[in-house]
Amino acid sequence: MASTAPSRSPIAASSSSPLSDGLRVWSSKVPSKAKTGKYAAVVRPDGQVSVYGPAVWSTPIFNLSAAGSHGAETTARSKEENVLFSSQILDEQDKLATRDYTLVMRDDCNLALAKAPAIVAWQSGKVGKGVHRFLRLDHRGQLAVEDDHGFETLWTRKHTSKAGDNALILQIDGQAVVYGPRIWSASSSIS
Repeated sequence: MASTAPSRSPIAASSSSPLSDGLRVWSSKVPSKAKTGKYAAVVRPDGQVSVYGPAVWSTPIFNLSAAGSHGAETTARSKEENVLFSSQILDEQDKLATRDYTLVMRDDCNLALAKAPAIVAWQSGKVGKGVHRFLRLDHRGQLAVEDDHGFETLWTRKHTSKAGDNALILQIDGQAVVYGPRIWSASSSIS
């Protein structure tokens, strides 16, 4: 029996294309400029479903054991955001969180990804620099820790994408990923 590999395109072919895999119920049109890569569908704060991508930066994938995880505590936690959109910031002690993982802008200027309760899986390594620090995601997908007193960039990731609406997502597996510009939205076509 022959099988086909799953598509890595951001969205399936077209709403009028035949069901070739027998599983697709609905699909949208693929933008003509879509690239192969890792994409993310996000429900935005305004309630619109949007597709972002491809991924332009991420923390390493971690294989941290679930041993010692506090499942009961994490399910009792209040709902926390796991997405930062372009032009949004994380101030000191603000965080993105999902299940066992937290990406926090610490007051010592260190952007850190931690697994509950206190295993630091990744960090920017810029401890003790600047005053009134914050993390910003700009419209080119540039992620930077900045100091608003001296208007100085203290840490930045090197990759950028095309200008547009980008998203930093802390995924359930603990990987923080910046996805390139929004390429599709349920309310309109982005080209």
